[in-house]
Amino acid sequence: MSFPHSITYKRIYELDEINKVIKLQEDIWGQETVSPQPQLLASIHHGGIVIGAFAGELLVGFCYGFAGFKDGETYLVSHMTGILPDYQNHGIGYQLKIKQREWAIEFGYKKIVWTYDPLEIRNGYFNMCKLGAYSNHYIPSYYGEMNDKLNKGLPTDRLLIEWEICSKHVEDTIRDGEKDQPESEVKKLLSWNQTEENFPIPELLDVKIDQENKRYCIPVPSNIQFIKQHHSDVALEWRYAVRNAMSKAFANGYMVTRVQKRRNEKVQYYIVENKLLEGRCE
Repeated sequence: MSFPHSITYKRIYELDEINKVIKLQEDIWGQETVSPQPQLLASIHHGGIVIGAFAGELLVGFCYGFAGFKDGETYLVSHMTGILPDYQNHGIGYQLKIKQREWAIEFGYKKIVWTYDPLEIRNGYFNMCKLGAYSNHYIPSYYGEMNDKLNKGLPTDRLLIEWEICSKHVEDTIRDGEKDQPESEVKKLLSWNQTEENFPIPELLDVKIDQENKRYCIPVPSNIQFIKQHHSDVALEWRYAVRNAMSKAFANGYMVTRVQKRRNEKVQYYIVENKLLEGRCE
């Protein structure tokens, strides 16, 4: 099925379509994490946006963002993006982010921010390698305890993603697509081994960060949800180990800039670099 070619995207304003977004959230995540109708309506009328992805008349995906302001800077907070399971992995999420970026630039925004679980490495690859975003802010237990199917059992740690939507780096990433990165050896801030059941397990390293070292890497399991289902204590070890390694890197002026894929490995690697991305919007 070639879903992306039959999908249309549009801004959502009308009450009946907003109600479809409410129902879609429930179908994807359950009732625990729904952004309610009054909040969506208020956001739409005050600097926010909801974009829907439609297969004919059927709403199959959406993204929702509201206006944010901090330290004298205005930006769009991309709070939710969701797609029906049968329509996932067909590029719809990417197109929703591109449409969101286009609208945000048109209305004067220069940055979009959002949060995600750093243990969800596929999301990390999407954010950094396909969109050109970065992060230098780790937030432990951002939402407190959550009992939905994705978050139950782990502290809700999050990375704050910053997407400088009119920067040269982002424009180049969107225009040229993701580029293959050589699987070069990079010094680790965290190592890993395997349990007797062949689950990857973190091994802490006593690494003193050298500011002259341009980059380090941090391993993360390729499928944290599978580990949670079968070995919850190992998943919890990964949570605290990655929290420690990333917080240490950020405290020393590094930022997460990309994900380095390793074929047929049980882990993938975040790359943290000691540099500021160039080309910020003026």
